[in-house]
Amino acid sequence: MSTNFQPDYASPPGETLAETLDAMGLTQSELARRMGRPIKTINEIIQAKAALTADTALELERVLGVPAHFWMNLETQYRELLARQRAADRLEVDEEWLASLPVMAMQKLGWLSRTKDKKQIMVELLNFFGCANVKGWKEVWSGPVAAFRKSPKLQSDPEAVAAWLRKAELEARKQPCAPYDEAAFLKALQKLRGATTLPVRQWVSTIQQACNECGVAYVLLPELQGTHVSGAARQLTDSTALIVQTGRYKDDGHFWFTFFHEAKHVLQGKLKREWLVEYEGREDALEVDANQFAREFLIPTERIAAVRASHGGKLPVAAGKALAKQLGISEGIVAGRLQFDRIWMRFVGNELKRRYDVSDLLTSEAAAI
Repeated sequence: MSTNFQPDYASPPGETLAETLDAMGLTQSELARRMGRPIKTINEIIQAKAALTADTALELERVLGVPAHFWMNLETQYRELLARQRAADRLEVDEEWLASLPVMAMQKLGWLSRTKDKKQIMVELLNFFGCANVKGWKEVWSGPVAAFRKSPKLQSDPEAVAAWLRKAELEARKQPCAPYDEAAFLKALQKLRGATTLPVRQWVSTIQQACNECGVAYVLLPELQGTHVSGAARQLTDSTALIVQTGRYKDDGHFWFTFFHEAKHVLQGKLKREWLVEYEGREDALEVDANQFAREFLIPTERIAAVRASHGGKLPVAAGKALAKQLGISEGIVAGRLQFDRIWMRFVGNELKRRYDVSDLLTSEAAAI
């Protein structure tokens, strides 16, 4: 939610000019003579019937000793207010559009104010999405929304997904990122494998610092009601990529797999200024590649095969813990991989997983890696 105060009033510069003349004991006629202007011009400025120009402001500075920028600031503020009032008068509440967006959820999260005034909500939503009007919103978001809606396996509210993605974009733009460097990013990912063993509260700050140094913005953003997505990636600027994830499954295996999956999308070099959203059931070529990368980058298949061979084709929990230690990664990642590959049944190794609340991720602590 914006914290910028925008008053609904502003005095025309003519009011201040009249007060200044009174204080200096000057009449409008005397000011007109000193400026070489018709008295009608001065009167129209005072009555707010005529705009105060930069030339007039400079002449007032010479005659009254009040800086020209003071008069111009008054004029700008006044004209801006009039424009806002005209825009508010023209703005029509689009009930259908408002109903399609998760307004109450966004208000609860503090993304919008808790006003019930529909016109004000319209203005705040347009500001949030960076669009001048609903037509502009549809131009920007109709494509992604339509794509989300066509996905039968994505049981999400497309407009809620759009709002979540926009918030991620806004948060990412606050991060000071170096220009993207693929080689540096690969090195950072190698170090981040070791970060999987860090305390939960150190994950986000550690990932963010490492990514920012390589030209990748990283955002941890809780799920917005109705989204049901794990993560997303996009090209944020010509020199910066963006990774965002939710931490929705609340265990370390899922969290880190999602991060490295999204990291691969950055490495693929196929990102555009459009969102690539992760959801259960997405199976295109880029997804398959990203899944394979995350699996092998964290736990090479041959390492699992070697451990099984050394245990007669089995893989005891103790051996799984030892494998995690050898690889320098979280035990929960090993448990999740072995369960997914059906080497372990779903209940085997669950004690190795670290569970968390998303609030733990948001309460971030810095860590050196």
